[in-house]
Amino acid sequence: MKAKLYDGIITLVDIKTNSARNVIPKGTQGSIVECYENPEGYAVDLAIPDNSLITDYDYENVILYPEQFRVINSINETVAV
Repeated sequence: MKAKLYDGIITLVDIKTNSARNVIPKGTQGSIVECYENPEGYAVDLAIPDNSLITDYDYENVILYPEQFRVINSINETVAV
């Protein structure tokens, strides 16, 4: 598997959705919240910038395939202090 639960990711392509948003832009960051093995896929919570909201972000849960994202940080990586 390419990613693990709670890994941070960034999308490599625009993601088409069935929501009113229609497309989540390439470069959107999120976190893996569930992993599937056959076929390999990942449920991901994406944080979409939206200045009209108090939090400045809207969130959407989507299923992504390995070629649609890159892991940007892993809970298994050590962080230098």
